[in-house]
Amino acid sequence: MRRILPSSVEYRGQKTKLTKYYLDYFDYKNDPDNIDPSETERVQRLASEAPIARSFAGRRDAVDAVFKVMFPGFGVGGFGSAIKDGDGSLNGFSVEIPRAGKNRYFIFRNTHGNYALVDDFIEVDALQIETVREEYGNLVYCTASGEPKLIHPITKAK
Repeated sequence: MRRILPSSVEYRGQKTKLTKYYLDYFDYKNDPDNIDPSETERVQRLASEAPIARSFAGRRDAVDAVFKVMFPGFGVGGFGSAIKDGDGSLNGFSVEIPRAGKNRYFIFRNTHGNYALVDDFIEVDALQIETVREEYGNLVYCTASGEPKLIHPITKAK
């Protein structure tokens, strides 16, 4: 589907100035200089501080919430744990922070179909986090090869 974008894009109720008028959404999405430089710091702050609930009635609601944090045209991805989609499974998502070289990570625990946010942090995307596991009360973030990159204590939903 082709969509014409004006010279601004809306995110979280605020307009963000773009560098030009885009005739196609994919042209906008693929342009590394799409956001006006004067907007970079504000957009990064908005994406970094966007609120997200701490619990959800199901996976779909959690995923929808993560997509609402994503700035239009920037990346979002998912990863998980060794336990897939069963009780206690961990579901991770990363959202690209525009022009920051960083991602915002969200980790949810599935308990009887309810998803609780157990971690929310920002880290450089060069870490290449692709899996998460629980070990002794900590979340261990690893590359695809299983190399640990980060360890965070598990937080409880409030």
